Amino acid sequence: MTGPHAPNYVRRYCEDLNGQKWEWFYAQMKNAMEVAVDTDRLMYVLKWILKTDFDDLVYEVYFQDYMNPEMFPDSLIKEEWQDVLYGRYKERLMADICPSEGGYAL
Repeated sequence: MTGPHAPNYVRRYCEDLNGQKWEWFYAQMKNAMEVAVDTDRLMYVLKWILKTDFDDLVYEVYFQDYMNPEMFPDSLIKEEWQDVLYGRYKERLMADICPSEGGYAL
C-alpha cells in the first residue's frame, strides 16, 4: 500500500497511519479485496472513500458499487458476495440513501 505502484492518494493515506490504525486498515483492505472482482477498480474507488472517515471499507465499496457514480457496466462485487453483502448492509444502505425517511424499500 505504500510501494511505488500504489496510487498517490493511497500512499498519502497510509503514511498518516500509526501501528494500530495500520493494522485496522490492512484488515479492512484484505476484506475489501476478498469481495471485489477487480483490484484496479477497487483502488480507483478508494480515491473517494479515503477522503471520508469510514468505519467499514467493505460497506463503502458496496455503497460505491450500488450507487455506481461512474456508470460501470459490471458490478465491482463478486457475484457470490452480492446476497451476503445485501443481507449485511441492507438497513444501513437504505438509511444512507434516504436518511430523512429512515431509508426506503429496495
